Amino acid sequence: MVPQTRQLTPLFLLFLAPLLCAGDWYVSYRLHSRNFLIQSERLQVSKAMVPFEGESQPVCTFTTEAESFETFAKTSTQPLLECLMAHGVLVHSREKITDLVHHDGSLELILPPIPLKVDFNDGLVIVRKVKSKK
Repeated sequence: MVPQTRQLTPLFLLFLAPLLCAGDWYVSYRLHSRNFLIQSERLQVSKAMVPFEGESQPVCTFTTEAESFETFAKTSTQPLLECLMAHGVLVHSREKITDLVHHDGSLELILPPIPLKVDFNDGLVIVRKVKSKK
């Protein structure tokens, strides 16, 4: 009985692995600059605690060697952000002029938390944006 169980374990893991790698995620990004110099930049990736309901549409597809979406997001930040920013970004601009010589301005680029469904399959990452039910 034990040899048969050892044969079934890799087969079971083969079918279970996509479920462990796939999942529902929130991704957000914030960049803050003052007088055209970047002060801070932050990408946040967090796993959703509750599965998303609603339709999802494919947004982008990537190839990667990463083992999880978190490592993929950290190593391939730029292509992921380019893809997501095409689907909605907020820009906050504040200016303060004290006199005609001194100009102080700040710019904040915000990508609000976006619900994503991510599928990993043999080095292929498919990112889908979830539309909430109304």
